[in-house]
Amino acid sequence: MASVLVLGATKRVVHWTIDCRPGAVIVTAACCLGPLACGFSFAFSLGKISTGLPTTHTYLSPAWNAYAFVIGSVVGGFFSGVVINHGRKVAFWFGIIPFSLSWTVAIFATQVWTCLLFHATAGIGAGLLTVITQVYVAEVSHPRVRGAISSTPFLAYCIGMLLCFSMAEVMARKHLAVLGFCLCFPYFLSLILCIPESPRFLIRNKPDEALVTLQWLRGTESDVSEEYHDISDSCEQEKWRFSCEDLIRPTFWRPMMVSTGLMVLFGMTGIVSFALYGFELFHDVTDTYINTDKFVLTSVYIIATTVSLLLVDHIGRKLLLLLSLTIMAASAFVLGLFLFLKDLHSVRNYFLYQWVAEIFCVLLFIFSHGIGLGPIAWVTMGEIFGSKLKWLSVSVVSAIFWSSLLAADALNHVIQRDVSTGGVFWFHCVTCVGGYIFVLVVFRELKEHRLDDITKCFTRKHDSLIETFIARV
Repeated sequence: MASVLVLGATKRVVHWTIDCRPGAVIVTAACCLGPLACGFSFAFSLGKISTGLPTTHTYLSPAWNAYAFVIGSVVGGFFSGVVINHGRKVAFWFGIIPFSLSWTVAIFATQVWTCLLFHATAGIGAGLLTVITQVYVAEVSHPRVRGAISSTPFLAYCIGMLLCFSMAEVMARKHLAVLGFCLCFPYFLSLILCIPESPRFLIRNKPDEALVTLQWLRGTESDVSEEYHDISDSCEQEKWRFSCEDLIRPTFWRPMMVSTGLMVLFGMTGIVSFALYGFELFHDVTDTYINTDKFVLTSVYIIATTVSLLLVDHIGRKLLLLLSLTIMAASAFVLGLFLFLKDLHSVRNYFLYQWVAEIFCVLLFIFSHGIGLGPIAWVTMGEIFGSKLKWLSVSVVSAIFWSSLLAADALNHVIQRDVSTGGVFWFHCVTCVGGYIFVLVVFRELKEHRLDDITKCFTRKHDSLIETFIARV
């Protein structure tokens, strides 16, 4: 058994060495500077940072900042597909310019409305950049390592959040805003020097340049003729135009159902509720550092996402999703049960049980979400849609994702007010179970599939849902 595991690991390392060419690595690293800055701005809206505003404006809370950012992200995500249709590199500029300019508003903000304006504008830029980066990275990566490469923007987003929480301990709000503005400059340089246009966009009008770019991404010694012809044939068949009839074809609504379902599960399974409850638990225990709660939870999430990055192309997306949802459901059920017993005064010596049960359940849920559902939902969005309707699909899915986070937060408050805190987590447990069935029946394994092959698999004739469920169980 040990020899088999060593052989499998060695084979995976060899594949990574062959497929992760310097060109693709450089492009991916350069692209991740955008999500890094976006994560920093999102954490800036969440962190406990001195506002620097007059005392008459002390009512401004991080919740309003976060709402403004998420609403802006809904708008940016919705229009991201329209921008993508004009070129991936052009879309990057559309996102980074307003995003970077928004930091100047944060630096010189003296009124509440200017702070909210910054967070909303930064949210629009972040909504654009996150979607564009995910689509671009999926298009330029090799199929055998596409899962890992496509997970790096999500990981960079989380690292940006951790950087902001860390710097907030030693920097005032204005200085932190200056740092956020400075993070945009490396991305500007990478757009100019390191990031070429996507071959899938160039193939329409500049086929020779598309071939040169694809060859550079795969390495000079690699044979890219087959991949180039697949891309060319796909674009020739689709013509980059669509009619209303295309919206009812399986090539649109089936991948749309899969990606939308994962994005809704991202928020509705409880990541917002667990994070908020984790903040409360850490706040009750320690107040030495203002962002200890966010630092710990984000660190756990980064570790989990790193593990997911290493495993996603080895064991597949579907198995990671099922494992993630199983652990999440168990964590939500146990935490809900513990809070139910606490409300009935059946748990004594509460402080001891708090760390044994509640903190463990919260951290376990955060880890399981980061190892599966979190990154894979974004990876799937970048790779599952065909080029013809990709611009429309990613716009809708991104807007639904950010909207689901707002809905999850509102639902959390309603259930907590009308039922109980334990009822919130039992609701998320039921959602995780429903998500498990959804993934088991609907989700298709996309590991090592070419993007064009993924599109073709949705055109085949399928059995009924009942027959599919029985076969996949």
